[in-house]
Amino acid sequence: LTFARTVICPVPAMLADLLQDRAALYVSGAMSAAERENFELILLFHEELKRHVADLQSTAATLALASVRQVAVPPATLRARLFASLDRLPARTPSPAVVVTDGAGLVEWINPAFSAMCGYSLDELRGRKPGTVLQGAATDRSAVARIREAVRLRRECTETLVNYHKNGSRYLAEVKISPVLDEDHQPLWFVARERVLASEAELAAG
Repeated sequence: LTFARTVICPVPAMLADLLQDRAALYVSGAMSAAERENFELILLFHEELKRHVADLQSTAATLALASVRQVAVPPATLRARLFASLDRLPARTPSPAVVVTDGAGLVEWINPAFSAMCGYSLDELRGRKPGTVLQGAATDRSAVARIREAVRLRRECTETLVNYHKNGSRYLAEVKISPVLDEDHQPLWFVARERVLASEAELAAG
């Protein structure tokens, strides 16, 4: 998936235009299922992007109404309803544990499932590299090296790692990392989806 860098501070006009293009692809249904899934994860924490998508959806609804009923003005509550529908995106399907980092690999957002898995809150992880917090003595260094190489090459990767909960217990997790790139193939975010394969008790028994 490729689209523009979005940050809390104002973005350059060129990148803002690219962001609008990607939002239009999302609203028009022109994204693949994987692209939509990553885009919707960004919507969860990027309010400006969410507002823009709601505006596009409102415009699309207005045009549809006008073509069918010759009505040029949508209901006054339409935009509010569309924005509310975006807020409900996480409820569509059961949420995997997800962490989103910026292009440098620093945490920007985690979902509740990720916090429950590792024991850390967003405030505790924000601005830090997940690996420096979650990895430990039992973590496979060769798997970590493969992840770093995939990130360097901006490629998707899936690895199995022993990570550490905040309370010190180990858990075995499958980690799938997907880069979100701009048009110059530079990373804007990395999205990691994780699921627990074995708990501390299961690792100890094995």
